[in-house]
Amino acid sequence: MFRLFVIFIFFATPAVYAQVNDIDWINRNAYELKSNSDSGNDDLLFLSKELKGKTVVGLGEASHGTREFYVQKRRIIESLISQYNFKLLAFEFPYSAIAPINLYLQSGQGDLKQLMQPLVLYNTEEIYELFQWIREYNKTKSSKNKVVLHGFDSEDFWYDALIRDMLMAEKLIETHNSIGGKTIVWAHNVHIAKDTTMGKVEGMGSHLKKQFGKKFYVIGFDTYQGSVNVLNSGKFEMHRFEGKENTLSGTFAKAKHEAFFLPFNTKPGPFTGMTGYITNIYSIWQEPTPLPIRPGVDFDGMIFIKNTSASVKLNQ
Repeated sequence: MFRLFVIFIFFATPAVYAQVNDIDWINRNAYELKSNSDSGNDDLLFLSKELKGKTVVGLGEASHGTREFYVQKRRIIESLISQYNFKLLAFEFPYSAIAPINLYLQSGQGDLKQLMQPLVLYNTEEIYELFQWIREYNKTKSSKNKVVLHGFDSEDFWYDALIRDMLMAEKLIETHNSIGGKTIVWAHNVHIAKDTTMGKVEGMGSHLKKQFGKKFYVIGFDTYQGSVNVLNSGKFEMHRFEGKENTLSGTFAKAKHEAFFLPFNTKPGPFTGMTGYITNIYSIWQEPTPLPIRPGVDFDGMIFIKNTSASVKLNQ
């Protein structure tokens, strides 16, 4: 028995040592994030360095129903608009539902709560607050300097999942070129990733990378455990989930910060050239199956929040 124990320790020690080194590197290079902006956004100063020369910034999400993702994305979007002159916010949602909301953001026409009802999982208090912030921002700007909201998806694209991402990318590129300036893209990690690591189908992010090259920057969003909202017959349904330890998410969960941004372009880094797995939750509930990514290839950086909660449905 003692001999077997010694053999186990001999083979296990290198793996344990490697993970300890990975966690130490994360702790040294990660930027801790505040849970909200009540005390300011000074924790987002890393954006200045990371986004230098970038004109299209993708913000992913491991699910479409996580409150903390929405809160952090709102904080980043507000900074990108107010400090870095981004003018187009593009959502992974059909244009037909987003267009009336954009009209509200431009002119105040309509009732925002009513206009958001068709947004399904995006019909939340967190996104309502973001839209209200943009409306207030736009009130002080001339027509050419107002933030524009755009939906780059379409129900017409859903007939063929193999080409949906290509069509979404084409729609987004067309709108970006027509409006000019800088664009923020809000989409699921699966769509926004730059490479095809997550599957054989070429994702929207891959098409955007071909178009914009080094001017395209993507932040993935990951979590390890908590609750999430998904859809069941068109209605919100909350589920609990927990990640797997032998994944990137499991490694991130051992870091000292509860929530942080980790740049993948800091070299040398333990994740360069590797394939790891992050949490993935679809809109219809199924047990989460970790998705493979290549840090620094699929995503330029990652926002990780260890414990997350379900988004809050907007009350009418």
